[in-house]
Amino acid sequence: MRITSVEVYTADLEYAGKAYAFAGGRSHKRFTSTVVVLTTDMGVTGYGEVCPCGPNYMAAFAEGLPSCLSLLAPVVIGEDPRQTSFIYERMDQALTGHAVAKAAIDIACWDILGKAAGLPVYTLLGGLQVPSMPLHRIVPLDEPDEMEASLQRYRSEGFRHIQIKLGHRVEEDIDLIRALSKFKHPDELWVGDINAAWRRDQAVRFAQAIGGVDLYLEQPCRGYEECLSVRRRIGHPVKLDESLNSLADVQRALCDDAMDAMALKVSKFGGLTPSRIIRDVCVDAGIPMTIEDAWGSGIATAAYAHLAASTPARALLNTTDLHNYNTTQLATGAPEVSGGRMTLSDRPGLGVVPDFSMLTLRDVYEA
Repeated sequence: MRITSVEVYTADLEYAGKAYAFAGGRSHKRFTSTVVVLTTDMGVTGYGEVCPCGPNYMAAFAEGLPSCLSLLAPVVIGEDPRQTSFIYERMDQALTGHAVAKAAIDIACWDILGKAAGLPVYTLLGGLQVPSMPLHRIVPLDEPDEMEASLQRYRSEGFRHIQIKLGHRVEEDIDLIRALSKFKHPDELWVGDINAAWRRDQAVRFAQAIGGVDLYLEQPCRGYEECLSVRRRIGHPVKLDESLNSLADVQRALCDDAMDAMALKVSKFGGLTPSRIIRDVCVDAGIPMTIEDAWGSGIATAAYAHLAASTPARALLNTTDLHNYNTTQLATGAPEVSGGRMTLSDRPGLGVVPDFSMLTLRDVYEA
């Protein structure tokens, strides 16, 4: 089996809420997603999707992805997509860094591998271990009454894992969490996500002021060393996200005892091939993970959901249903959501098919 063509599509995803806002004055209403279609000489087609959360969240932006893919596509054409690690080596030789662009191709290769084997991707990633995955829902940064209303709405929909975006003045966030904590149920898991916005003194002040509230603090400061300093001085568990961008970063955090949990965003780490390794390292180290991505529609959700579903339950903190954060869908067959949990089909590959009426063709690369 050989790759004969690579097609690159884009589409805009509009956030279903008022605005997706988080610390640092960052607020987005629309996201540009990139979908890659790999076609093979045996008629098997694979799909991959990546979607940065705006241009100021991670080291990637949507407008740059087609340019990266113009360098990556020629080196994978003619190769066997089922040889996922070999394909990744080829991409690394052609382009240094730019993990998100590589993820689009890598995810499509795993889709083909699953279809060729007649198996869902989760089987190839270790087997179905969490058939019904717990979901978290994000409460975007807003006025306190709006955030309380969002929390109550998600709770009524069955969500028991809540991620609360912080980023007001520290004193205001202290008051916010104190007020919201009055409604916290014993069976709920809360994460206060600062998105790297605070200094270490601010993070410590915040943690000391809400000492009686049971929640994780996610990425309190920008730098790794700052987060490590905070982790050593507070009583709340710390979850890392933005400061982890490679397997080496994760290994360092494990060695330093820098985290109690982590966010594993599949596209940020370069796709399923590297993310599977990071997942297994964290499982062995006893670090629970939120397995998710930065943004996306049904293809992106399916990709990380297959990784999450094949993770031992003791190591899966939660995942999320990004495709339901948008007003439109780019694919059919996305994972199903009910009562705050998500399930996958047993269709071969990722189990999703793009809706090409929603996509705009950007580039075609052929043998």
